[in-house]
Amino acid sequence: MAANDGSKVPASSSGKPPGKSPSGSSSSKKADSSAKANPPSRKLRVLCLHGLRTSAKIMQQQVELAQWALEDIVEFVYMNAPFPATGKSDVEKRFEPPYFEWYQANQDYSEIYGLEEASVHIIDFIKTRGPFDGLMGFSQKLELVQSGFKPGCSCGHNNVDVEASSLRGAVLAGALVGLQEKGLALPDVPRFTFIVLIGGCRSKALVLRPAYFDPILTPSLHFIGEKDFMKEGGELLITSFKDATVIHHPHGHLIPRLGDEELKTCRAYFQKYFDLKFSPKS
Repeated sequence: MAANDGSKVPASSSGKPPGKSPSGSSSSKKADSSAKANPPSRKLRVLCLHGLRTSAKIMQQQVELAQWALEDIVEFVYMNAPFPATGKSDVEKRFEPPYFEWYQANQDYSEIYGLEEASVHIIDFIKTRGPFDGLMGFSQKLELVQSGFKPGCSCGHNNVDVEASSLRGAVLAGALVGLQEKGLALPDVPRFTFIVLIGGCRSKALVLRPAYFDPILTPSLHFIGEKDFMKEGGELLITSFKDATVIHHPHGHLIPRLGDEELKTCRAYFQKYFDLKFSPKS
């Protein structure tokens, strides 16, 4: 686990981080190979944060199944969250362990535990495996405890008993970008050029709320599923970004396969930043 290198994201004082950090940043040789330092290539590099109690390997499989056909211009780099899962994974019927989580929250999501370690873990990964052009996060918190809602969605999430809900990749990604713009997170690493949020929402954690006080300026791409049980939260998250592109799809809470028009929009979004990076300046 990397030592604390000065992240300004505060950790909750009411609890300790759950468990010990895993020694590696990827859960398989295949997932890890994409994260190792490589010679410069003509591709965008996008750091990917996985969902609740899943892994780098699982998110890689989910993205590959979506078949966005971006391999020629984008390299997706997957990392594991810092903590082993402290509860049952609701994707275990479809994906093999190990499973990880970014940090933990209390029942009303006002306090979170392990945030500082998660921030340092990401900073260390960026410094050793970067640089990265973009950040992509998938999924959000389960609101089962607070709302009593029991989703059964097409990404493999079933009814689960959660006493202290963990937060997922898209929630953390969106909040970190907003905090980084305000000098409150990810110090000493370059700002991301863009962010991609799939099935995201705003965090209710008190320490992350400053991320949304002012519009987030980093350009964003949002995927909103018509059958996603957290569709409303995703639409609210869009309002936090000043320059948001939105792709609607007919599916549930998952990394979606897209229709022809949605694929064009997705391709055009990444192509824009590819051209900005690699096209000769006039």
